[in-house]
Amino acid sequence: MKWYIYWAALVSCLLGVLYTKNKKMYSDKPRQWYIGKSLIECVLLVIAAAFMPAILVVYASMMITKNIQRPAFRIGVGFVVGTVLMMTMGWILELLVLVGAFAINLVSDDFLGFMAERKQKRGVALVMDGKTA
Repeated sequence: MKWYIYWAALVSCLLGVLYTKNKKMYSDKPRQWYIGKSLIECVLLVIAAAFMPAILVVYASMMITKNIQRPAFRIGVGFVVGTVLMMTMGWILELLVLVGAFAINLVSDDFLGFMAERKQKRGVALVMDGKTA
């Protein structure tokens, strides 16, 4: 139950930030337009974060470089920013996998023991076949 509250709070904060941004950028539009545009952007961002992290990096690099006036500099800076963000995302995903493996070990107290047992069984099987480990 508490995870639903956590995710609902995060998405509502994102929706509030998007609403505030749209209200500042498009001050001449009606309230329904702000709410609709904010909802659409929020849904697209959540789906992109869940299923297409590369699209999220492209969106972030476009937002970072939108104030650069010269097209050649914008393309160059966008490429560098996108590359740095993708590398950072790769490192974060590797860290998540590593933390996940240790979390499994902490929860089950047997994951790494299973790996050692498997190695021992494999060594016994190799010895029985006449091979050395």
